[in-house]
Amino acid sequence: MRACASGVNPVDWKVRAGYLSNSIQYKLPLIIGWDVAGVIEGVGVGVEGWNRGDVVYAHPDITRDGSYAQFIRIRATEIARKPKTLNHAQAAAVPLAALTAWQSLFDAGGLRRGQTVLIHAAAGGVGHLAVQLAKWKGARVVGTTSTGNAALVQELGAD
Repeated sequence: MRACASGVNPVDWKVRAGYLSNSIQYKLPLIIGWDVAGVIEGVGVGVEGWNRGDVVYAHPDITRDGSYAQFIRIRATEIARKPKTLNHAQAAAVPLAALTAWQSLFDAGGLRRGQTVLIHAAAGGVGHLAVQLAKWKGARVVGTTSTGNAALVQELGAD
């Protein structure tokens, strides 16, 4: 795919600095950056449901080259259609933060409808998505934030 925008996350500098070499198996040299939005330039043999020109966003496998490049090879299972309401830069900011929020709330936390959840840094990169996901699930959401972001956090769905 042709990368139109790449997200920047803490994992990028941690991989670059070698801090995750014991937990993530990757080969050097490595292009970092694992949030991306762009346009499919071609599809591999046997790939179905995707065509040249499709506008997508993705969180590619962190053990392979990332998105700080003009083009990136991504598995069909790692992409989704970019929402039309988001531009490329906005879409590239979503995948890892949304995945982190989802895994924290549902995979690790087991959040269910009717429960109450406390989300620290509710206006932050992961927090603002966690607030919306928890509300979508039917939870009561309590969020912490600075006074200046209180209205935003409530607008996102915090109770």
